Amino acid sequence: MYLPNGFRAAYRPWSPWRTACRIALLASLTAVAHAARPLPEAVLTESATDIDAVERGELEWELNLSVLGAREGGARSVTSTLELEWRLLDELGLRLEPTLDYVSDGVVASTEPGFAGALAFGLFHDFERDTHLQFELLAHTRESASHAFETSDAELPGAADLVAATRRGRLTLRATAGAEAFGSFAHAPLHTDLALLTGFLRNEQYGFVALDVRADWARRAPFVIAPEFVADGAPLGIPLRLSVALPLNVGARATAESFGLLLRLTLTTERERLVREPAGTTSRAR
Repeated sequence: MYLPNGFRAAYRPWSPWRTACRIALLASLTAVAHAARPLPEAVLTESATDIDAVERGELEWELNLSVLGAREGGARSVTSTLELEWRLLDELGLRLEPTLDYVSDGVVASTEPGFAGALAFGLFHDFERDTHLQFELLAHTRESASHAFETSDAELPGAADLVAATRRGRLTLRATAGAEAFGSFAHAPLHTDLALLTGFLRNEQYGFVALDVRADWARRAPFVIAPEFVADGAPLGIPLRLSVALPLNVGARATAESFGLLLRLTLTTERERLVREPAGTTSRAR
């Protein structure tokens, strides 16, 4: 085929292989663009591992402290945990969480170590629509006294959960339906969670606020509601996230623990830091 001299260098014969590679590259860049903006996560009813994570080897560390008290009688508890979330495979995550509980009924107090763990299986990811589905198996060794309730764990020692999350504009909705086992229950060995989250800014860059609700029918007073505040330090060059929740156990007896404070300090993952770090930081690091 004859072409003028000025066009010969620019002309390349059509190649199915080259076209397929370009389409694959464009698709991968589009997926990365969607995956690069992590979904905000509720504090009280967080998933076992990040529901939108698909990168093998991703690690997340958390320190948790909860302080709960009763309206009357002096019952209280303090729980501290160190939590590791590890993405073993693209669709398999592991959570390990040693715990230390101090529990008092106002007269007698005790301190007990414990352990919680979970496996998370990714079932569905649609990054274009920001929708995800995950199956989880959870267990813990904590034995709640009759006056206590756990802020995050299910009431019974074992649970199997189906967790879903979707984002539409500035709103993120997260929901859980689960069954519990290996213990006695007040109403039914079931629980459901629902959380509504929205960022301070459209891209949740500096954090978000949330309203978190859990109905655990194994408890005598099933409903726990918690307003939440999460501040992200990544835009300021600080790889930490501070979360605060104020759980309230609706309908609990006056002498039972029914309100308190949950604090969480998270060392953010590299995926989250790359998205929310200050402009120009990535290029300087390179």
